[in-house]
Amino acid sequence: MTAKPNTILVTHDKGLLAHWQQVFGTQRQKLVHRMEDLFHFKPTADCVVWLDLAIAQCPPWEDPNWRSILQDEQVRVVAASSNPQDEEAMRALDAGCSAYCHAFSDAATLKQVKEVVDAGHVWIGKALMQRLLHGVNHVATARPTPDVTWQQTLTQREVEVATLAANGASNQAIAAQCNISERTVKAHLSAVFEKLNITDRLQLALRVHGIH
Repeated sequence: MTAKPNTILVTHDKGLLAHWQQVFGTQRQKLVHRMEDLFHFKPTADCVVWLDLAIAQCPPWEDPNWRSILQDEQVRVVAASSNPQDEEAMRALDAGCSAYCHAFSDAATLKQVKEVVDAGHVWIGKALMQRLLHGVNHVATARPTPDVTWQQTLTQREVEVATLAANGASNQAIAAQCNISERTVKAHLSAVFEKLNITDRLQLALRVHGIH
């Protein structure tokens, strides 16, 4: 079994720190209170940095100090904002962050983000995902001949579920349209992701609409 990465919490907000520690626990954890300390940190094992974007002297993503962190294969960064905005999320993800979320999200959401990022994947919130899917679908309408090679290894039901998901339908909507349970929808999507070697709905939308 692959060892879970260490967790590095970067914040000087005592209330946020208490919230994160209540959700994540305190094992395999390092606390950092200054950006200077983070930039001088040399990881010796895989780690996930939970960054409070409100921390003092947090430079923009273009700052050269970020390069060594965001390009380090042992480090993944979760950008956490107390006032999340889609534009800020896009900048963080474009810079190389593995996730962007509300710093004070409920425990279930934070645990979901942690699970996804710890596994080496990228987590995108529902609202931003819908926006990105809308953009993908808008671009796709300009393509006269869709690429259907992605369907070759899938069952008919998997193709149906994948197409609906790629067009922005929720699991609940897919379940209702296909007359199956949400649990079955999740199972079909997991199978689709594995067969297409992808990890999320955005990648699925890009594949289904032939945008590479």
